[in-house]
Amino acid sequence: MSRTPPPAAPLPAPEGRAPELTYHADGTPVRTLAEMLRIRAAATPDATAIIKADRTTTFREQDERSSQVANALLRDGVGVGDRVAFIGGNSPEFLQVLFGAAKVGAIATAVNTRLAVPEVQHILADADPTVVVLGRDEGHLLPATEGLTGLARVVHMGAPDDSSWDAWLDGTSTADPGRVADPDETCVIFYTSGTTGLPKGIELTGDNLGRALATMHLEMELDGDGVASAPVPFFHIAGFGLAIVVLVNGAALLLDQPTSPTHLLELLQRHRVTHAVMVPTLLQTIVNMPESKEVDWSHLRFVIYGAMPIPLPVLQRSSELIGCRFIQSYGLTESTGGVTVLRPEDHLPDPTLEQRQRSAGQPMVGARVKVVDPMTLEELPPGQRGEVIIGPERIMKGYWRKPEETARVMLPGGWLRTGDGGSFDEDGYLYLHDRLKDMIVSGGENIYPAEVESAMTAHPDLAEVAVIGVPSEKWGESPWAVVVPRPEATVDPDALIAWTRERLAHFKCPVGVSIVEALPRNATGKLLKHVLRDEHVAG
Repeated sequence: MSRTPPPAAPLPAPEGRAPELTYHADGTPVRTLAEMLRIRAAATPDATAIIKADRTTTFREQDERSSQVANALLRDGVGVGDRVAFIGGNSPEFLQVLFGAAKVGAIATAVNTRLAVPEVQHILADADPTVVVLGRDEGHLLPATEGLTGLARVVHMGAPDDSSWDAWLDGTSTADPGRVADPDETCVIFYTSGTTGLPKGIELTGDNLGRALATMHLEMELDGDGVASAPVPFFHIAGFGLAIVVLVNGAALLLDQPTSPTHLLELLQRHRVTHAVMVPTLLQTIVNMPESKEVDWSHLRFVIYGAMPIPLPVLQRSSELIGCRFIQSYGLTESTGGVTVLRPEDHLPDPTLEQRQRSAGQPMVGARVKVVDPMTLEELPPGQRGEVIIGPERIMKGYWRKPEETARVMLPGGWLRTGDGGSFDEDGYLYLHDRLKDMIVSGGENIYPAEVESAMTAHPDLAEVAVIGVPSEKWGESPWAVVVPRPEATVDPDALIAWTRERLAHFKCPVGVSIVEALPRNATGKLLKHVLRDEHVAG
């Protein structure tokens, strides 16, 4: 079930913000991916778009290289609506494939590089791509491309032969094919695991991206002098959204990945980063480092964070040391990223604001968010907990080839059921209290217990499995398995974790295992996960 969202009112161009680069003359935002790059490359062709390993790529080079990708795709028979999968880390090539696919009307499909081969196989079988591009370090995932009936070509950036990236683009024209997309066409698919344990492709349109990015750049105050670090993978909506909003605003994107907090400090100084993404635990590490006091922080304007609140002592020390502004948001891939924002003025190191700093902020301009009764769907007043739902303006077109799954989360009028529990306060700040879907957020990765439970239940020595999230100083949360062995069986926790790691990405696998005689259930047999959390979180 795909859908066309209802028309939404144009967003006004921000005062003094070069509106012609992100908005049309009629006040509506740019609404296709290809258009975003074309406009930016024409406006500032020689400005730095990407910094990686101290090498720079200009917007002109990104535009021309993406046109070469587009022409290579046309040569390989890729047409409108065909899928082009990219499996690799953050790189100029990732974005060149993204925009090259957009220039011919194909659908870029981003695949998580941290998945195991069987997981990638399942995603590729579902997406049915015509072309797959593998990054230099993703050769181990080549077996996942075998047996795909619609596959015309596999490009491996690290290959020494004619399947390499350079060989694929050799001789192709840098002329833009010039296709003009419909804003309601699907332009990108992100795969995420569903509560059923099966990956689902989330279809986003150019209109989704245009409306989301038009608001994001208002909040982040990016401009042509900005340099943004990009440690979040582009195959996640957070990393992808940052990359595109940086491009739209003509700033530079730093793709070098820090290997340690000390290396991060060095990168921030050397490239004079203005916008840095950091999780609160990393921020806490940095402010505790003696060398951080010797850093010139004057260039850093924003720290962008998510996943968890910043503890007040860390916020106070960060404000004193760094002196920049802080911002975070809440959203889903299905909502094209953030729909609420906790703004800099809410991050003052003031004890009277400590409670507010635990919120997800207020709805962004142009975004509608409600809390409703999960059963009646009636909107609830401030202070009452219910399910968070999000208005239609930025909501996905649908789950790829899964009309029943789409219908389960889409409400009349195009509103999205998030499955997240929350409430608003009297000032319009959203507080997230629980996850109705039991999702675990670990190091920015969404982990669905049902998927892990499904894999572990196949172990011959297990009768039952339940997976919960437990606190982690490093990752925020980590999965923990509570298992019931079969009669006469003996379960070795370390061996069970190793067995699971052969079948799932490591970040999805439990960090620990508890062996119990029975799982807690109510009178009707429903598993009581809150009891498991109460029993295991303290440990």
